Amino acid sequence: MVFFLDECIPPPIARALDVLESSENVHEVYSTEAAFHKGVKDEDLISLIGKRKGILITHDLKQKTRKREVKLFFEESVSVFIISFSSGSNYWTKALKVIREWESIKKISGKRSRTFVCRIKMRGRPEFLFEESH
Repeated sequence: MVFFLDECIPPPIARALDVLESSENVHEVYSTEAAFHKGVKDEDLISLIGKRKGILITHDLKQKTRKREVKLFFEESVSVFIISFSSGSNYWTKALKVIREWESIKKISGKRSRTFVCRIKMRGRPEFLFEESH
């Protein structure tokens, strides 16, 4: 699987995860900034990730309320994880949260054959906000 961490998550976190994953040659991890370019519009980003059959990991909680973007996730077959960080989270807090949730993200991604939008909260179980129906 190919994972893309958007600009809300520091790019070195994506590079570190990619290095860790490279030992098994199963998953690739990129920052959207490195894979595409900084400042790419969300709608364009969704399309680019869809072409790579990728999964988006973001902190942008507003994406779940933007109907056009949610529709695009399903049109482009892009599954999304929205990670909640506590307010005022610094670089290390974000890095630790992503790393702490990484195995869960991979496990959920591997089990799901349909497109979904999943929120990973500060506490508790992942919550599926939207899921493609059969």
